[in-house]
Amino acid sequence: MTGSWRDRSLLDLLTEFGLELLPEHDFPTDGWSGATFSSLVDTDGRRFVLKRTSLEIDWIARATGDDDLREGWFAALPRGAAWLPKGTSPYLGAAADGDGVAILTPDLSNELLAWERPGYDPAIDRSTLTRVIRAMARLHAMPWTRSVDAAISRGEAPMPAWCPIPERLALLSPAAAARYAAEGNPVGERFLAGWDAFHRLAPTGAWDLIERLDAEISPLLLALEVCPWFGLHGELKLANVALMPDEAVAFIDWQMTMQAPVAIELGWFLVANSGSLPVGADDVVREYRDALDWDSGRWGAEGHPKDFAGLVGDWDLQRDLTWIVGLLLRGWRKGLDAEAGATLPSGLSA
Repeated sequence: MTGSWRDRSLLDLLTEFGLELLPEHDFPTDGWSGATFSSLVDTDGRRFVLKRTSLEIDWIARATGDDDLREGWFAALPRGAAWLPKGTSPYLGAAADGDGVAILTPDLSNELLAWERPGYDPAIDRSTLTRVIRAMARLHAMPWTRSVDAAISRGEAPMPAWCPIPERLALLSPAAAARYAAEGNPVGERFLAGWDAFHRLAPTGAWDLIERLDAEISPLLLALEVCPWFGLHGELKLANVALMPDEAVAFIDWQMTMQAPVAIELGWFLVANSGSLPVGADDVVREYRDALDWDSGRWGAEGHPKDFAGLVGDWDLQRDLTWIVGLLLRGWRKGLDAEAGATLPSGLSA
């Protein structure tokens, strides 16, 4: 089988781009998974970023059963392939590095959107939001996972290790937070504080829903199973969005890429970015629906419905599941925001 990052050495990857003899420099980021980053500059002044991750250092990888380090799989897919909208993936390649993977990208510091960074205004303008929503819809409408399957059948790529839906939905739940805290992972205490605030401040029905799904997630999984599944990025927070030349939009950090209903992507997008979105959740969802309707016609393929209704199935169900998924994924942060008395850029109070 070709195309596996495990079959390539880091030296070979760096040599391809003339980086093998160059020093690495610390590259601070606002990531929280435990992965480490360094920067390299070639003789022409072009800047690159090298991300290293492994099961040992990356708690998200461990929590989502990511034994194959799926971002490495995604980064190692053949460059220039037509299965993704042009410019969507900025990866240059991936290679084995000790017991983990090293992933190479251009340095996109100037293109990535600010997100919860000190000294930055987190709000984005309306035109930027529209651009990002359209890129998200384009990713979902284009049947890229079928092209990946075809590449696998031809021996051009290893089997994908899609992020499992139950583990993704429960990644930040109250029970998961307690487990992280017990393991000594500092994110656990932060999540627990947020869920405590959510419990005290949210409507009773909202907390009851979280509590029931935290104890038994199967009702949500059954509801999602009846919806069509598509290739999702998996963690579309604005920090992972780069505005590229010619109106292209690139996404980084495909650590939780998955096949699942669009409600999972939308739910995370809304709650992860509520501190930056200039409009409310209903407006975002409506704009996404319009963009998806247009793109489904553009990217429709044999066996892939071109009309909106056929593409996503029961839209009312997708929308309702979006709210539920969002609360389960990041209700803890909603609790912290509400306790702080925050006002969102949309004008709504937290």
